[in-house]
Amino acid sequence: MYFQARLEALTQQLLPWAPLWSRSILQGWPGSGAAWPEDWLAYARSLDEAGERQLDQGALAGVPPPSLAALLGALQELTALPWHEGLHALTVAQTQGLSAKKTHELERVLALLAPRTRFIHQAVDIGGGMGHLARLCARTFGWTFHSIDRDAALQDKGRRWLTKTPSPGGDTLCFIQASVEDGIQPGIDPLFSGLDRASIGLHTCGPLALTQIRKSQGAGFVLNIGCCYDKLEAPRDYPVSRFGGAHPLPFTPHALALTTRGRHHKTEAEFTRMKRVYAWRFAFDLLTRQRFPERGFVRAGDAPRALYDGYFAVYARDRLERLGLEPGMTDAELEAFEVSVRTETRDLLLCHLLRDRFARALEVVLVLDRAILLEELGFQVELLQLFDPRLSPRNLAIIASRSA
Repeated sequence: MYFQARLEALTQQLLPWAPLWSRSILQGWPGSGAAWPEDWLAYARSLDEAGERQLDQGALAGVPPPSLAALLGALQELTALPWHEGLHALTVAQTQGLSAKKTHELERVLALLAPRTRFIHQAVDIGGGMGHLARLCARTFGWTFHSIDRDAALQDKGRRWLTKTPSPGGDTLCFIQASVEDGIQPGIDPLFSGLDRASIGLHTCGPLALTQIRKSQGAGFVLNIGCCYDKLEAPRDYPVSRFGGAHPLPFTPHALALTTRGRHHKTEAEFTRMKRVYAWRFAFDLLTRQRFPERGFVRAGDAPRALYDGYFAVYARDRLERLGLEPGMTDAELEAFEVSVRTETRDLLLCHLLRDRFARALEVVLVLDRAILLEELGFQVELLQLFDPRLSPRNLAIIASRSA
């Protein structure tokens, strides 16, 4: 009931503002900007650089409009999920060759599993790659572990890793090259069934997280950490629970992409750079709308980092040449154009900063829907924040068990 009440409350808060978070600001401009409450935009326009940065961090400087303050306060309260404390410290030998992000994740996953899986004897990992998690679990807990991945090259690297770092007691790790898919798969389905079986998905991409949950209905323990929500499709992949189906939100591809935004606090230099990137991209969009209206929305694409450090004209010419477009403008005219639209590009930036405030709440809605599905399947479910979002932004872990 805890998850249901929170999902219902989040839905009630988010639904009235769906026109703001469900569509792209840039692709829908200027209509997308006109949809924002005028007092919200007036407040955002009044902010100085420090106030803009606070807004990017989810804080409101000065005296914000009551409706904006109330909404952000409610969303922050409803997305404040408990943290898992503790880590299972790994040795230098165990972390050799691993990134700081991967080490951080493994130390916290192992600490989470230890007290919750004493009844587990076998486990399966979906998208296990080189099998780092499988190897550490097998050696730490003594499990028989099957690591499934469709990338044979990664698994070969994992096998070589095992031979370089042999376990004194031998390894109980098996690599299986396969794609985990919906529907019957006789070769792997039995690995997910049994009260002594654990099913683990560490950053299962898009709909793969839902496939894991459906495959694991007969497991004794499930750990699911999703990512890449922009690869989901509604209504196929949301809502998935009966309760969620009775309290749906109008998720669009743009809204799903919003849930994947990183939310670590930027340094002053990082925030300044983000503003420059946005300014160049927004000015380029306004330029192509003016010079090539028949093209509609033109995707600028990711530019080399150095292009954002120089003049707008250099950036714009690089993007135009890539697209095969000739604006018939000199560099001086391109620079003058960028200056002329700065008020509008700042409005675009401010709308993005305001829209980003919905990102975490939308992500939590997706995860709550999955947690409720597992409850409807008869599991006891926890939902915890597991990773430092500065290292691993997709940090929400669903822990489901059929045993105390």
